[in-house]
This record gives sequence, structure tokens and C-alpha cells, in this order.
Amino acid sequence: MKIPLLPETDLARIAPQPREHRRDALEAFRLSFPPYRYVPIRKSLSDILNAQTGFLPAGSRVPFAKLAELIRVESRTDEEYEANLRVAEGLYNHALVKDLRARKQEFFPLSVGVGAKLVYWHSLILSSGSQPLVPFFDPRRSTTKLTPLARRFVFSVMHERIRVPDPDFADVRLGIFQFTTPEEGPRLPKLYTDEGLKLFTFDELAEMVRETYEIWTEVYMRRTERERKRSGE
Repeated sequence: MKIPLLPETDLARIAPQPREHRRDALEAFRLSFPPYRYVPIRKSLSDILNAQTGFLPAGSRVPFAKLAELIRVESRTDEEYEANLRVAEGLYNHALVKDLRARKQEFFPLSVGVGAKLVYWHSLILSSGSQPLVPFFDPRRSTTKLTPLARRFVFSVMHERIRVPDPDFADVRLGIFQFTTPEEGPRLPKLYTDEGLKLFTFDELAEMVRETYEIWTEVYMRRTERERKRSGE
């Protein structure tokens, strides 16, 4: 039986929990299709941030009306369009972002065994002064977004993949952008960094992921067997 991989954000929320809490979280977890995706905003990030390629000078910023059109094309439903547009508007107009310069930068996934290759960043480097920042944008809402412990997990993965193997990025800052959740209107970004956090080691990350998938395999196989028996009744 092929065991499906956990979505990366859910893995980050579950893996660093104590083992007994992991099992409870995985028992409660259901692979499902959310009412909408944040694919459109992720595809628009380079335009929102006016990211340059290589050493080419940055061009004129894409007007927000054009961005809205691009998000509309990528959205499957009106609900998805509205959800992505609110994040895009909050990010595009925020002073935090207007002062940033961005360029595209690819980083390979971090392999931690059990077939898991983790990517907790977007292929960008941002800067507003002398120290650049590698960002991860988490537009999920309050019940599913990264918790403080999950952010520590994500920062640890970023550190092991970006800083550790490449001295050129040894001093880069790591940042997670999360967003406010007002009833309506733009969702404004809030930046968290790894400053002052004690990060997990690579071995700790690998062990957390391995144990999480051991439990997930048990949970998923038992759940599948129950459903198979139920359907045969």
C-alpha cells in the first residue's frame, strides 16, 4: 500500500510535537481537498515583490490591477480568487514590502529520508539593507497556519538547507511571513525571523520526520482497513 506524504505545512505542525501528541494529531488529521488553494498567490510572488533575475536591474513594478488579472486566471473559483486577492493586496501595499528589493534564487529541497524532500522557502532573496533574507510565505488561516513550534521546525529546515552547505548564505536571515485574518479586506503580512531561536539539528529533524511517518503509516493503514471493512458490510 502506498502511504501518501503529508502536506509540508501539516508535517511542520505535527513533527516537532511530543510523540504522544503526534499520534493524536495524526489520528485527527484527514487528507482532504481544501475549499481553495493558495497556488495563485504563490505564482504571483515574484511579480508582487518585483523580483529581478540575476544581476539585471529591476523593472517597473507590475500594477496591482494586472496582478489581480493574473490571480483571476489562476483561480479555479470565485472563492479562491477572493482568498488569494486579499493576501496579494495586503502584501503588495504593505510598507514592509515596498522597502524590499527581491531577486530570484533557487535552492534545492532538503532530503530527510523516508522519501521526504522538504521545501520551506520561496525561490527569492529579499533585502532592505545589508543583510538579505530568504522568505517563506504562509497564507493559511489561524486553524492551519504554522504554530510557533512549527515555525521553529521550518526555520531549522531552512537553516540546514540554505546556510549550512553554502558559506555564501551563512549569514542570511530566515523569515516567515504570516497574515492577519480580518473578516474582510486585505490580509496584512507579519514577519517572523529565527533570531533568538534554538534550532533543531539535522539529526533531530530527520528523527522527528521518521517517527512521524512511522505513526502516520500505522494510522493510515488502520484507517484504510476500517474503511475497507465498512464498505464490505
